[in-house]
Order: sequence, then C-alpha cells, then structure tokens
Amino acid sequence: MFKTLVAAALLAFVMSVPCRAADVQTGTWKLNVGKSHFQTSTAPRSQLVTILPDGKDGIRLAVDIVTANGDKSSIAYAAQYDGKQYPRTETGAGAVPGQTVSLTRIDNRTAERIAYLKGKKLVTEKWEISSDGRTRTVTQTGVGADGKPVNNVLVYEKQ
Repeated sequence: MFKTLVAAALLAFVMSVPCRAADVQTGTWKLNVGKSHFQTSTAPRSQLVTILPDGKDGIRLAVDIVTANGDKSSIAYAAQYDGKQYPRTETGAGAVPGQTVSLTRIDNRTAERIAYLKGKKLVTEKWEISSDGRTRTVTQTGVGADGKPVNNVLVYEKQ
C-alpha cells in the first residue's frame, strides 16, 4: 500500500510539472553548400548555426560565416516564438546594423523568421526540420537590406 501511495504521489508531481517538448530547431547545424541553392547571393565557404533554447518559448541563435572571399561575419539574437520583434546583431563582412527579427512557430518541425530593418520587412525564412531530425532546410524569400531580391534554399546538417 505504501508503495502505491508513493507511486501515486510521484505521478501526481510529475504530471503537475509543466512540460515543454524539446524544440527540434535547437542544436548545431552545418551548412551543406553543395546541397544548398543560392539563386540570388553567392554561396559562403562555410556557415555554422548554433541554436539554444532561451526563455519560456524561444531560442538564442548564433551564426558564424566564412564568406566566399574568406571574410568572417557573425549574426546573433535571442527571440521568443511570439511574433514580436527582437534585436539582431551582425558583425564582420557585410554587417547591417539596426535589424530586428520575429519568430513564429508553425508546427513542431517548422518555424518562420522574418528580418526587419527600421520596421520594414526584408527577408522571410521558413525553417523546416526533416522527420529524422538530421536536416534543417531554410527557404529565404524577400529583399535584402540592399534592396536586392533574396531567393535561396539553405540545407544544414545536424552536428
């Protein structure tokens, strides 16, 4: 009887703790340049994206890039999946200050990120995780900070 009461109490405690499914977007993702399609921009030599859980329902993202000509740049931000705009920091080659991003979760494997400059919508990214969790496909559409069209598909592999 005592074991049954302990088991019931433990189950009640576990059920009362708020559960949040792991965000499949999190992890370290390496760009597979060969599988990616850069229609409106030059492919980088390399790109590594690190996404960590942050806050109640958000992420902290960092991107390290080596451009086609060997210059280094980085992007970083923390944002919640609530559609609100959060500051984005860029450094290095081609950095554009003053950008913000918003995140929206579409379903458990898909999210949308929109980049803005001074409140003007620039690039929309659709982030999709494969069913096996090993591939992250990012479809970019819109216009860059320079006003030029953006239309690329980036394929990342989980590290």
